[in-house]
Amino acid sequence: MKNFKRKTIYLIIIILSLASVPLRIHAVKAARGKTIVSFYGEWKKAGKPVEVRVIKAGDVPVYAQFTVRIVDGRVARGFVTGEVKNALQEGQEIYDPEDRFVVSARLKSIGAELDMDAGMFPVEVEFDKSRDPSVAFVVCAHTSTLHNVLAVPNEVLDIAGDEYFIWKDENGLAKKRKVVIRLRNGYGAIISEGLQSGDKVIFSGQSMLEDNDRLLVVDAGETDKKEQIQ
Repeated sequence: MKNFKRKTIYLIIIILSLASVPLRIHAVKAARGKTIVSFYGEWKKAGKPVEVRVIKAGDVPVYAQFTVRIVDGRVARGFVTGEVKNALQEGQEIYDPEDRFVVSARLKSIGAELDMDAGMFPVEVEFDKSRDPSVAFVVCAHTSTLHNVLAVPNEVLDIAGDEYFIWKDENGLAKKRKVVIRLRNGYGAIISEGLQSGDKVIFSGQSMLEDNDRLLVVDAGETDKKEQIQ
């Protein structure tokens, strides 16, 4: 009796398995019949998702960085180039490069004579509180301000050899435009030609763009801060 029940159960399982085969075949055929939609096709139809920001002209502060070493309590000494020396003034505020909103020291003195060993001009700063002896600090000082300039982060620059390009959103289409760099450092660049205040610049999503590609703007706004040049 037990063998009969066991055989009956096996038979039911086999019948169900065989019955499911046509259903699986039908499902595979239906899946093969569906239109395959690629990301590329979607981009061509609706536009490639990009982040766009409006560039506005503004004032950009210029900073000079240099290293000083504690010699006595709050006093530290270091060296700067002649160009930086000419831009500094005794008594001016000295900042931490990581936080330029906090004054950490003041410029105490600027040497008039070139140090022959260092090949630069000596400077002395006084911190707001005592520091450990002989410890070196990287500090920065505001040396000038560039007025009414256009600044962009390095990430938006498309570099080809010695030439620089920027991708713009022009009436919903991607346009690759050549620009001329006035100044550039590790933070960003000042553009002197090829960009105007009010232009819409693509900040992200430009890696696979081609000229005249349709754009789908997922985020747009003005640049929220000015690029600082050092």
